Amino acid sequence: MTSTPAAVAGRGGRRRAELDRPTVFAAALLVAVGGIVYELILGTTASYLFGNSVVAFSLATGLTLFGMGLGSLLASRLTADPGLNFARNEVLLALAGGSSVLLIHWAFAATDVYWVVFVVLSLAVGIGIGVEIPLLVSVVRSSGRDESVDLLSKVLALDYFGALVASLLFPFLLLPVLGLARTAAAVAVLNVGVALFMLWRMGVRTRWNLVGLLALLLLLALFAASSSLERAAVARQYPDPVVHQETTRYQRLVVTAYGADVRLWLNDQLQFSTVDEARYHETLAHAAMTSHPDPRTVVVLGGGDGMLAREVLRHPGVERVTVVDLDPAVTRLAREHRLLVQANDGALTDPRVEVVSTDAFGWLDEPGPAADVVLADLVDPADDRVAKLYSREMYQRVADRLAPDGVFATQATSSFFTPTAHRQVAATVAAGMPGRTVVPLSVNVPTFGEWGFALAVPGGPGGVLVEPEPGSVPGLLEASPLPPGLRHHDADTLWTSTRLAPAADGRPVAEGWDVAPSTLLTPRVLAAYDGDMRRWRY
Repeated sequence: MTSTPAAVAGRGGRRRAELDRPTVFAAALLVAVGGIVYELILGTTASYLFGNSVVAFSLATGLTLFGMGLGSLLASRLTADPGLNFARNEVLLALAGGSSVLLIHWAFAATDVYWVVFVVLSLAVGIGIGVEIPLLVSVVRSSGRDESVDLLSKVLALDYFGALVASLLFPFLLLPVLGLARTAAAVAVLNVGVALFMLWRMGVRTRWNLVGLLALLLLLALFAASSSLERAAVARQYPDPVVHQETTRYQRLVVTAYGADVRLWLNDQLQFSTVDEARYHETLAHAAMTSHPDPRTVVVLGGGDGMLAREVLRHPGVERVTVVDLDPAVTRLAREHRLLVQANDGALTDPRVEVVSTDAFGWLDEPGPAADVVLADLVDPADDRVAKLYSREMYQRVADRLAPDGVFATQATSSFFTPTAHRQVAATVAAGMPGRTVVPLSVNVPTFGEWGFALAVPGGPGGVLVEPEPGSVPGLLEASPLPPGLRHHDADTLWTSTRLAPAADGRPVAEGWDVAPSTLLTPRVLAAYDGDMRRWRY
């Protein structure tokens, strides 16, 4: 079909108005913003649900780009009526992209084929995005002007500029303000709006005008109800009632409660249960605090829930506690939510506690006073973003912040389920803190299983010392007394944490600790953790 410069003929002989370039260029900019946001939404949703952000974003990006390639090929079959086909594509893309978050959530909660739903939606969205640019170029060329290279360069420039706008809007405005489901619906409304505007500018009157209006009404209703629908979908993923949920620019926070069992989940990963969290937090805090003769200044890296700060404040000599947590929403929740405040005894509102909302790695590089004790309560090294917090460079920065007699302790993943990663963390701490002795610890936390820690103390033989004998490291677990009021530990059980339970792989406790450290350039801890976890995924 050949079009004339003056107008484009439609079905039934109806004449269509010619679309001017500013209209087409504006459409290119708007759909580019929407396309990138869809891609970010898919990756973020998958990372929340499936746990590994690297895999999630890699697959979301790869599948979407592959779909865009298919869409570009498909576009060559749609150029006979590019304006109308562009509008049709925008409506279909809006329906797929606008419902994507809720569909993936419901598939994850109700079926075992959520990955299939994720793949299909990623491809469908990619195909819709891939069709857009070729059809927009065809719309302009239908005016009779060729100028292929100049035209394509301008449309692509607008597309890339829109991608930049979207990449800034999504993390800083859309995600924290609207959340994932409402952001998807809002972008879908934008797609349908572009389609209806172009149909109006072309003077087209077909059933797609009605389809577009119905889609717009549906998406507006979805936008209005998306928060409730998302809460309902999220609630199906947890065994206990959800009492709080929110999506921040960093993660999704969920609090569940059933009787006395209050749980905090970050990106659907359990952070603690009030039934047994004392076993974890008392071990991490008091192993370090009792190994220092007079702990007055303490830094907590992570630990935004306030549980570690609660344990640290039990020691009467503590004068200052600095909690460094990336997400201010977590520390706000720990200060304001009734159930969390009860669990952490209001630790984050204590005048001795200062909360700093920033990345721990960067914060350690800033000048500051020396600390007697540094505690790291960070999420597991499941991706490269977190793996840097378990690197030799990270522990070197911690060592620089410690006083000469300072003590450091970190959670070190499960000593039973991820024994290779546990050994890797301990070896990396030893590499980053020469002159200190690293003692691996382990305690049973029923909701987590057997859990591992690494404690670095001054003096002793240096390196990693497995199951030390009493007196082999001066002051280990006895330089200061345990405070009263603990729920789990006394002096004897705290010392028992140095006796390691056998790992699931049957490896002797004393073997496997002399390994190369994990570094920024070679994140061995990530490979170790992934290798361990592959044994348990089914």
